[in-house]
Amino acid sequence: MTPGERYHHDDQLVGRKNDKKEDVGELMKSLELGRVPDDEIRRLIRIQLDKRLRWGYSRSFEQQTADVSTSLTEGSQGVGEVPDGEGEQRSPRAEGALALALPLALRKMRISTEMATETLDAQMYEVPVSFLKLMFGSALKESCCYFKDDLVTLDEAEIAMLDLYCERSQIKDGHRVLDIACGPGALTMHIAQKYKNCHVTGITMSATQKEFTEEQCKIHNLTNVEIKIADITTHEMEDKYDRVIVVELIEHLKNYELLLRKISNWMTPDGLFFIEHHCHKTFAYPYEPFDEDDSFTEFFFPAGTFTILSANLLLYFQAVKKILESHTGSEEAAIKQYNYWRGVNLLGIELFGYANGEEWMTTHLLFKKK
Repeated sequence: MTPGERYHHDDQLVGRKNDKKEDVGELMKSLELGRVPDDEIRRLIRIQLDKRLRWGYSRSFEQQTADVSTSLTEGSQGVGEVPDGEGEQRSPRAEGALALALPLALRKMRISTEMATETLDAQMYEVPVSFLKLMFGSALKESCCYFKDDLVTLDEAEIAMLDLYCERSQIKDGHRVLDIACGPGALTMHIAQKYKNCHVTGITMSATQKEFTEEQCKIHNLTNVEIKIADITTHEMEDKYDRVIVVELIEHLKNYELLLRKISNWMTPDGLFFIEHHCHKTFAYPYEPFDEDDSFTEFFFPAGTFTILSANLLLYFQAVKKILESHTGSEEAAIKQYNYWRGVNLLGIELFGYANGEEWMTTHLLFKKK
C-alpha cells in the first residue's frame, strides 16, 4: 500500500467512525424520547449479551486481560471486538489468571468515581417516591424480589426477599444493624418492625429518601430507626454494628478492597456483613460499550459507572411523566427519565432471563470480621 493509499484508507476509517458516532447520537435521542419499541430494545440487548458470552467464553486469556486492564485504567470506551469463529477454550490456569485481572485493576482505583456518584444521584437517588410507587410493590423494594412460585404477588415477593435477607444475615433481636444505601427504607423498616429491640441505621445519599423513610417510621411508630445522609465512599464514623447489609450497590463501586476494609471497621468483633449483588456466574467485566456497533449500552449506565461482578469476585478481596415532570422541571427531562427506567427494566428482563437465568444472576454472600 502506497502512502497515498494508506492515507485514503485512514480517511475512510475516520469517516466510518464519525458516521457511527452520528448514528449513536440519533439512537440515544430516540431512546430518550421513547421512540424505540420495547421489542427492538430487547433485540439490541440480546445481541450484546450474545457478544459478551462469546467474549467471555472464547477469547484468549491474553486478549481478555488486555481488554479489562485497558478499559479500567485508560477509560477505554469498549472492551474489544468479538473474534470470528469460536476461538480457543481457555485452560484452567488461564481461567484463574483471568479472574485476577479485574481485581488487580480495581485495586488501583478509588472506591468510586465522580461520574458514578453523579449517575446514581441523577438517575436513582433523587427519583420522586410517587414515581417509585408506580414501579415497585408496597414495600418500595428497589432491588430483586423472591418469587417462590408463579402465584406470588409482587408485594409478597418483596416481603419474602426481605425475610430472606434477615435469615441469611442471621439478625437477632437486639442487634445494631447498618443498612448501607437503604433507598426508600424497605429493608430498614422491615428489620425495625420484625425485631423491635434492634436499632437500625440506614445510610442514603438522598434527602428525598431520608424524608420519606422518616415519615413512614412516624406512621408506623418506629422509634428504633435512624437515617443518615452520607456518601459511604468518604464517610467515617466510630459506631460499631453487629450486622452490616449492602444490597445491590457495589456494582457502582470500584475498589472493593478499600470498601470491605472500611465496612470491617464499622463491625463489632463478632459482626457479620451480608451483601447482595448482580453477577455473571463465571466472569466479571466493566459494563461499557462492547464495540463500535454497541450503540446503546451507555443509555443504561455511562462508561465507568457500572461493573458486572463474577459470582466469586469479592472473594479475591476479603455496593410516570407528570410525576417526573414536577421533579425534573420540564416535560423533556421527564420523558428522558421515564424512558431510562423503561430501558433498565427491559435490560433486567433480558439479562437475568438469558438462558433461563443460567448466565447472569444475583448472589448472596456473608462475611465474618477477621
